[in-house]
Amino acid sequence: MKKLIYGFLLFDVAVFAIMVLTGALGADVNTKAVDFDSAIKANKGILVDVRTPEEFAWERIDGAVNVDWKGNDFEKSMQKFDENEPLLIYCRSGARASRARRKLRKMGFKEILNLDGGILQWKDKGLPTWKSPDYKEGGHGGGEEGC
Repeated sequence: MKKLIYGFLLFDVAVFAIMVLTGALGADVNTKAVDFDSAIKANKGILVDVRTPEEFAWERIDGAVNVDWKGNDFEKSMQKFDENEPLLIYCRSGARASRARRKLRKMGFKEILNLDGGILQWKDKGLPTWKSPDYKEGGHGGGEEGC
């Protein structure tokens, strides 16, 4: 049974990788945590956390850069990235990243993967995060309304 489950998981990751490499996914994709993790490990784009600097400082996916969706300089900050380079974006639960993704498309970014369910789903799947030394589970970084 485990071999069957691992076989399906490996097949899903392989199909996802082929779709990313061939561009078959198009510009905008909501992706599950395991596929998002595979894209990060395969260095398939720039990992961007669109939460507030406080949330980012508290806990984040290792290797992410922080560009605050609610910040006054979101567009200017994102212009430092190549619009042809894929972006892997996430927030707390997916809402802010979805709004950011729509904005990024208007700015000309071609391929944007949004972590479906945000860092909450990431953690729910047992994937690792970097945490501040002062981190207390459930203590900080609650996010905004709807995210």
